[in-house]
Amino acid sequence: MTEILLLSTLAMLLLGMPVAICLGASSLLVIILQGMPSQIAVQRFFAGVDVLPLMAIPFFILAGNLMDSGGLAKRLVSLANVFVGRVSGGLGIVTIMGCVFFAAISGSGVATAAAMGAIMIPSMVKRGYDRGFASAVVASASPIGVVIPPSISFIIYAVLTSSSVTDLYQAGIPAGMIMGLCLVVVVLTISKKQGYKGDDHPFSWSEALHAFKDASWALGTPVILIGGVFGGIFTPTESAVVAVVYALLIGLFAYRELKWTDLYRVFLDSAKMTSKIMLIISMALCFAYLLTYNQVPQAVMEMFLSFSENKYVVLMIINLLLLVAGTFMETSAILLITVPILLPVLQKFNIDLVHFGIIISANTAIGLMTPPFGVCLFTTSSIGQTSIQELSRKVIPFIGALLVAMAIITYIPQSVMFMVDLW
Repeated sequence: MTEILLLSTLAMLLLGMPVAICLGASSLLVIILQGMPSQIAVQRFFAGVDVLPLMAIPFFILAGNLMDSGGLAKRLVSLANVFVGRVSGGLGIVTIMGCVFFAAISGSGVATAAAMGAIMIPSMVKRGYDRGFASAVVASASPIGVVIPPSISFIIYAVLTSSSVTDLYQAGIPAGMIMGLCLVVVVLTISKKQGYKGDDHPFSWSEALHAFKDASWALGTPVILIGGVFGGIFTPTESAVVAVVYALLIGLFAYRELKWTDLYRVFLDSAKMTSKIMLIISMALCFAYLLTYNQVPQAVMEMFLSFSENKYVVLMIINLLLLVAGTFMETSAILLITVPILLPVLQKFNIDLVHFGIIISANTAIGLMTPPFGVCLFTTSSIGQTSIQELSRKVIPFIGALLVAMAIITYIPQSVMFMVDLW
């Protein structure tokens, strides 16, 4: 039955059917073929989303959309531009910094790609940057939203493994910084080779002070959210609600760029994105239940033990499998399917669950920018008016940089775990 489950899912994916439908239809097929009551499918679909921590997902999506419409994103970009916009490839570095800032607000790679792409790609093209390169910078930096807290992926992973969301947040900050720095190296190298110059006008402290003052409300968002969770003031789910209220107040009354007439569109877009994610979660958890029912986790553990009993070799194999999965599946689906399967392997090799949460999230981040199903790639291609073929070529150096970051995160655990140990 496991073969039917996997092959039917793969066949539907290759036919271009939505991921949620592939997982749900193949699960229902196997339930019927195994003679199980069809009500089990309904029960598992509902149980997949009937989990309190998942309430944070719609609120973080809504907060990100409110902040994008409320003008917070462009102020963060302006602040970053004051400090690094003068170096060669400065706008590319500003784009990466803007993605990191916005990721700490929205928790979503796709939302970051949409917000930063609309602002930065036209600005970079106007300054003489190649359109494909400008789009590639956004496509490769926006997935950092999966790793920088507050992250939707962390919430899903914590639910699956009973890990501490706060610990994942603490380890996610340095992991996101490592990925961002690796991307900066690529931007600097290509910019010097192509002759992309920075701003001509000299640095001004008055300009920097003005930009900082203008962005102060936007900067307060990650401070309140992450600081509130670390300080034990509120839970990650409660922090998502705080983010919505804060974004609403700042957009409407501080910056006054969010209009009352915009709210219907913002809420509708957020509801559509939430329904898509929740449907995938619902179907994927039923799929994962059937894998567990058919003892696939035990078979996978035996397979890994047959390869090697060295923890680092096992981690390398897992990374390769996750990178391949990332080219075909969405972040939520990868987490929901692979984590229950790999959990016995992690326990067998004494792999820290928080550390692995960062590893798998970084892997899925790379998957967001790799063809043929990288959603950040498609989002950026549409916004940047760049063909998928050209953009796929342009992101290759950035994928290489993120693979280096992936190796650092995997094989030097303290590079990301030191904050967890210190806190």
